[in-house]
Amino acid sequence: MTQQHDEASAAMLLRQASLHESRGDYEAAIAGYDRAIEVEPGNWQLYLLRGSARFKAGRIEASIEDFDQVVALDPAQDPYLWQRGISYYYAGRFGDCRGQFERHRLVNPNDVENALWHLLCVASEDGLAAAREAMLPVGPDARRPMKEIDALFRGGGSVEDVEAAAAAEGVGARFYADLYLGLYYELVGEAEKAAAAVERAASLPNRGYMVEVARVHRRLNP
Repeated sequence: MTQQHDEASAAMLLRQASLHESRGDYEAAIAGYDRAIEVEPGNWQLYLLRGSARFKAGRIEASIEDFDQVVALDPAQDPYLWQRGISYYYAGRFGDCRGQFERHRLVNPNDVENALWHLLCVASEDGLAAAREAMLPVGPDARRPMKEIDALFRGGGSVEDVEAAAAAEGVGARFYADLYLGLYYELVGEAEKAAAAVERAASLPNRGYMVEVARVHRRLNP
C-alpha cells in the first residue's frame, strides 16, 4: 500500500512540476522535481527533467549535476544527452562539450544542430578555422533552413542563403535562422548583429528547449 501511495505521489508531483515548467515558472518546477526525486531517487528521468528545468532557470552547473546523475543511474543514456552538451558550453567546459556532441552523433547522425554546437565548443578553445576543420559530418536534416545554416558554419554558404530559406518557411524556420545566425555572428565578431538575432529568437512565445537556450544565451550575454 505504501509503495502504491508513493508512486501516486510521485506522479502527482511530476504533473505539478510539469505544469509549472510549461508556464515558465522554473523555480517552482525545480521544487516539484525535488520532491518527486525524494520519492523516487532511482528514477533517472526525474533528474533529466530537473536538469532541463535548472538549465532553463539559468542554473547551469546544477543542470550538469543532474545530467551526470542520469548517466550514473543509466550509463546507456550518455550519448543521448545533448542537453548536457549545451550546458557544458555555457559552463565553459569546452572539452567536455566537444566530447558530448561527438558521442551524440553516434545516435543522431543527421542532426545539423549537433555539428553546430560541436563547432562552437571547438571554436571557443581553438578558433573558428580549426573548428571548421574538425566539424562533424551530418546526414540529411529535413528541417529548413538547417542545410543552409550548416553550409554557413562550414564556410561555404552565406547569410543570404539562410535568410532566403527561412523566408520560404514558417515560424520554426525563422526561429532557427535567428538563433544560429546570432551564434554565427558572435563567432565572426559582429556583436550587434548577434544580439539582435538572439533577441528575435528569444522573443518567440513558447517554452521549447531551444527557445529557452536563446533566452539563457541572452541572459548570459547582456
